[in-house]
Amino acid sequence: MPIQAIFNPLSSAARLLRGGAVAMLLGMLALCLSSVANASQVVGEVTLTIGKSKIERSANEAEPQKGGSVQEGDVIRTSDNGHVHIRFIDGARVSVRPNSVFRIHEFKYSPADPAASVVRLSLDSGEARSISGAAAQAAKERFRLNTPLVAIGVKGTDFVTQVSKDVIRVTVNQGAIVMAPFDSGCKADTLGVCTTARAKELTADMLGQALVFRLGSTDPSFQNVSKPGQADNTKLLQLDRQVRDAAEKPLASDTETKNPLNAVGNNRLIWGRWARDPIANDSLTVPFLEAMRGNEVTVGDGYYFLFREPSNINVLPTLTTKTDFGLKSASAYYRNAANEMVPATVSAGSLSIDFGAKTYATQLGLSAEGTGLQTFSQSGSINSSTGIFLGRTGPDAAPTSSLAGAISLDARQAGYLFKTQIGRGSFVGATLWGR
Repeated sequence: MPIQAIFNPLSSAARLLRGGAVAMLLGMLALCLSSVANASQVVGEVTLTIGKSKIERSANEAEPQKGGSVQEGDVIRTSDNGHVHIRFIDGARVSVRPNSVFRIHEFKYSPADPAASVVRLSLDSGEARSISGAAAQAAKERFRLNTPLVAIGVKGTDFVTQVSKDVIRVTVNQGAIVMAPFDSGCKADTLGVCTTARAKELTADMLGQALVFRLGSTDPSFQNVSKPGQADNTKLLQLDRQVRDAAEKPLASDTETKNPLNAVGNNRLIWGRWARDPIANDSLTVPFLEAMRGNEVTVGDGYYFLFREPSNINVLPTLTTKTDFGLKSASAYYRNAANEMVPATVSAGSLSIDFGAKTYATQLGLSAEGTGLQTFSQSGSINSSTGIFLGRTGPDAAPTSSLAGAISLDARQAGYLFKTQIGRGSFVGATLWGR
């Protein structure tokens, strides 16, 4: 009999105890790894980020980076110049606009079984454009975008949602959506389209219409986004959509050769646009892809993006003088109290940059139908290394005016985009300066 047989009862018990402990530890480790994997489920990636934004994840937060992941549970917060584009694993795309809070509560998708998908999102405030992917197309009854006041279900859709304190507004580019106020028959924790008597449907075929729900109202109502009495409502609708809903995929215009700024190589700074065609009275921008060739984006919003030619020589940190720039070109529009888009005029302007003090000061004359001549002014500091300058007036949560711009690395050009509240409307535009 082998020697170890003498100690068999004790050694067997020890081995069983050790084996059981190891199995238990391995099981616990597997469970922990599974929990970690589920908690950090990657559901998409950031495809574009402009300005200041952050992604909140668990107890941490970080600035989004192009190519970075987005996960279930993430909260995307954008500042007044922040803009984040997301592409989800099913091909869906979301553009989170400035001053917005967007949440990814749940995103389950498998290419092998798209009909079993579950997508639960919410827009707490601000504005976001959503383009449905395979999950929403295959499982419309399991898709939901919630806002503080209403639920939004889709029917294979490209739509824009705007959320303010008391008003929810949705426009549709393709497909259809159903908006329903929360009540006993439409709860925030359910999925799909709410089919209550208060629900209303908006389709892309209903040109010039938005679906709006106001706090205190019984049901959503339709709003005409075309200007009453406008001779060409189609053109106004195009203006409205191009600025608010700027195309997610930039396309080259068939008429780009007619644009006076087509010669990108002759400009240190160039304004690009997301939309295929320029908005009314816009002779400043060129198609996004054209502006991007050989250039780097500096600042931008949903329509205007300022590109700069890179260079191995950056004279900005070496300058100490004060320089005045002249206004070379501009593009602007006015969104009035009825949410109508009205072409605006930039009549005069000044821009002074003190490179030694690292400060700037600017002023513009603005006018549109029904506004009279208005003045926009802003001042602030400049990053002497990057040439980026920002500014805002009013509270951080709701600034009355804001500005974001950049200087060419040879210090001969400058450009900035602006937004300023006038009465119950706002002027928005972009400028190009030279010396």
